[in-house]
Amino acid sequence: MPFEKYVPPQTSGVRPRATIRPSGLISFDAATVEAFGLKSAAYAVLFFDKTRKLVGVQISKNASEDGALKLSRRRRSVSLKAPQFLEQYGLSFDEAQRFDVGQDPSNKMLTISLKHIKRRRGRRPKKS
Repeated sequence: MPFEKYVPPQTSGVRPRATIRPSGLISFDAATVEAFGLKSAAYAVLFFDKTRKLVGVQISKNASEDGALKLSRRRRSVSLKAPQFLEQYGLSFDEAQRFDVGQDPSNKMLTISLKHIKRRRGRRPKKS
């Protein structure tokens, strides 16, 4: 009986993740790019659900769409700059944080849950 070659299945086991930095940069890792087909994406529109504390990212190829932000590519990741978005919804980060990326098929968007992030209310006091 001849030998059979065993090749283990190719499962990366890596979950799609996003990193949000204090500067307002939102970047999607290689697993997210692969899982959700972001290789061909050029723009994204951001949404926020205040009650569920969910960020929605709708991918677009249309630069003239209201709120469209340009996506940048670095090696295998994709990112966008959105400091005004974080400011508008009172989301502040002292350091970069990673979040799981999900999908909302009914709204055709990626989702990032920020449930454990405290939202800033009103203006922060000035430091002396």
